[in-house]
Amino acid sequence: MGSSFFKKVTSYEITKRQKFILMSFFLTVILVTIQTVPEALRFQIIGILALATLFLAAFSLWGELSGVKYFLLLLLPVYFVAGASLFYFLLPVRWLTRLPFAVLFGISVYLLMLTSNIYNVAAIRTIALLRAAHAVGVLFSLISTFFLANVLFSLHLPFYLGIAGVVAIVLPLYLVGLWSYEFSDYISKRVLTYAAIFTYLTVQIALVFSFWPIAPINQALATATIMYVLLALAQFDFGGKLRPRIVWEHLGVAMAVFIVILMTTRWGG
Repeated sequence: MGSSFFKKVTSYEITKRQKFILMSFFLTVILVTIQTVPEALRFQIIGILALATLFLAAFSLWGELSGVKYFLLLLLPVYFVAGASLFYFLLPVRWLTRLPFAVLFGISVYLLMLTSNIYNVAAIRTIALLRAAHAVGVLFSLISTFFLANVLFSLHLPFYLGIAGVVAIVLPLYLVGLWSYEFSDYISKRVLTYAAIFTYLTVQIALVFSFWPIAPINQALATATIMYVLLALAQFDFGGKLRPRIVWEHLGVAMAVFIVILMTTRWGG
């Protein structure tokens, strides 16, 4: 039976869902074993984990990938795995905390691959699950941004390196999110323009917060909130449904988060 299953894997006869499950299980096992690796090698292992995600995602989606999808559909899984792996080290060193995180990690990878597959198919034909896939895609873009930004800000790098790090985090995720509203065979000028403007706004706000005495987790929350507001407004704009009321509602969410950050900031020494 094991031999038969192995032949199916190597001959591409297993279903996509089975590939997604195998990928999720494999990456989760690696994530858990990272805890036993010497600290000096952990970043190398995370790099290997990100590369493994890239190749496994390409293998799982192979057959329908074409054009810009070779690049965009693989970005979100890689960013999420890299961000979750780095954030994993910030958790308390006990199984009671890390094991549930690993389980959620495996489920998240599976959901991400389903979302990438829906994007893959939706670029060719209309599919009913697209709205749900958009919601999941934005959610994991925010989670990935939060994880990666939290680690970045925890390093307390010089501001110019921090800016470069923010650009490296948010620009590709903006491209993925905005492209998923169009599903063209290439990255359109509109998507590039919006992604550049959104990245600039995010960097400017992150730069302001970098001079504040706020905790890295709050700074990461602010960055993820900016992404949420901008991607949500862009979705309405791309669909021709953007209204002043919608803009004010999303700005209200951003303001609420800003107030929370302001209240939790220790201004006194």
